[in-house]
Amino acid sequence: MTSRPRKLAVIDTSVYVDNGRSARFEAELLALPFLVRVSAVVVAELARGARSREAKQLVKHLVRNVSVVAPNDWDWVRSGEIVRTLADGHGFEINKQHELHFDVLIALTARRIGAHLITCNAADFRAIRDIVAFKLTCW
Repeated sequence: MTSRPRKLAVIDTSVYVDNGRSARFEAELLALPFLVRVSAVVVAELARGARSREAKQLVKHLVRNVSVVAPNDWDWVRSGEIVRTLADGHGFEINKQHELHFDVLIALTARRIGAHLITCNAADFRAIRDIVAFKLTCW
């Protein structure tokens, strides 16, 4: 008997941060029908903001227990093009462009591995999805 491959998901930084503050998504995370992968970009964002002991432990837990996926060369090149398109179309200032660049890298990595991207940051990821198709779930 062969088993069907499980669908993959990449969880955005916004979900981990919101859940860490309020356990807002605890039930949803535990009930996910996906095999979760963590983006190296998400790990970097979480590590950058980890000040509490719990936040630092979350970063260590993710790296040790969840398969990490990283942007490849093409993702980096394409991400710059997408950020430029978004900036030109929406008039985004440089700080917003920097913020979006990480989101674009997360989206492109999820797209490349065929994963659903789960986020609370609906507006930015929907804007990215207007340029490049990927599976998006907004909480």
